[in-house]
Amino acid sequence: MHQPRPNRGTEPSEDPVRHAESLQTPEEILAYWTPERMAQAEPREIRLPGPDEDPDKEAEDGSDNS
Repeated sequence: MHQPRPNRGTEPSEDPVRHAESLQTPEEILAYWTPERMAQAEPREIRLPGPDEDPDKEAEDGSDNS
């Protein structure tokens, strides 16, 4: 069973998940994502922590691990 990770004192603006209000209806969003657009879409580049890395620890170089 999935257990959410506890908030370790991070501010909402530091949350790695982004939330945004949309002016479009769910139907408009679904209509936009045609099979052709989905086929051409490129995934967002993400960096997953390595097997020996703590996912909650900030990177030593100051980057945000994304």
